[in-house]
Amino acid sequence: MKNHETGITETVKTFFSTYRVQDIINHILAVKSAAVIGWLTEIDMDPESALIIGSYFTGAAIAGSLDCDVTVADINPQTRFMLDDKVNFQEGVMDLRGHWDLLVDTTGLGGVTEEELRGINAEAFIVEDPTSDGSDDTIRKFNRTYERLGMVESNISGALHTYGIGAKTSGTMTLTVEVLRRSMADALESEGVLYATPTLEFFERILFKERAPERFLKRLESPALVVSSLEDLDCDGLIEGNLEMIRSRIIPE
Repeated sequence: MKNHETGITETVKTFFSTYRVQDIINHILAVKSAAVIGWLTEIDMDPESALIIGSYFTGAAIAGSLDCDVTVADINPQTRFMLDDKVNFQEGVMDLRGHWDLLVDTTGLGGVTEEELRGINAEAFIVEDPTSDGSDDTIRKFNRTYERLGMVESNISGALHTYGIGAKTSGTMTLTVEVLRRSMADALESEGVLYATPTLEFFERILFKERAPERFLKRLESPALVVSSLEDLDCDGLIEGNLEMIRSRIIPE
C-alpha cells in the first residue's frame, strides 16, 4: 500500500498506516491466546475437549489456538463465521451441562449468567475478566468474573486479565480503539502534524445489529490511522508503540 499522498496542496502530505484495523485486532488476540496457551503449559494440561462460551473475537481466537475437540456456544449465530471449520458451533448457551477438560467464558459484561453455568464441570476453567487497568467504578460493579468462577466445579481456575494500556475494558474492540486513540494523540505531539484520524466506524453495530458479517470484515480492512502532516511520519511506528504496551495473563483463582 502506498503510505502517503499529497493533500490539499503539494506542501501537505497525508500518511496512511499499513496496519489495518484487523491487524490491530489480530495482535491483541494473539496476546490473549498466548496467555491461555502459556497457562495450560504451565499447569501441564493438554485438553482433549474444550467448551468456549462466546464466539466473538476472543472466543474465536482461543478456539483456533487449541489443538483439541472444541465447541463454541454463543447466542449470536452471525459470529459463527469467525470460527475455523473444525470448531463445533452451538447456538445459545442453554443445556451446556456436562464435563469438559477446558471451559473458557469470554462473554464479559452482561454475558453468561451464573445460573447458565450451573451444572457444568471442567478440569480447568478460565473466565475473561472484562475489566482492565483503566476501568472505572461503574464498570467494575458489573464485573461478575469471580462469581462465575465459583459456579463451575473445576480442579483449577483463573481469570484472563488483559492490561497495560489503560483501557476501560479488556474487550478486544475497546483495546483496539484505545490503541488508535493513543496513536492519534502521539501523532499530534509530532512537529508539523495538522491532524490525525482513524478510519473508524461503529463496527459492532454492523455485526450485531445489522448482522452483516461480510461488510463488517470489509470495514476492518481499512487503514487504521491517517495523519496529515508537513513532515514525514511513521504511522506504523506509532501504532506498534501502543500495541507493545498490551499484556495478558491468567490470574489463578
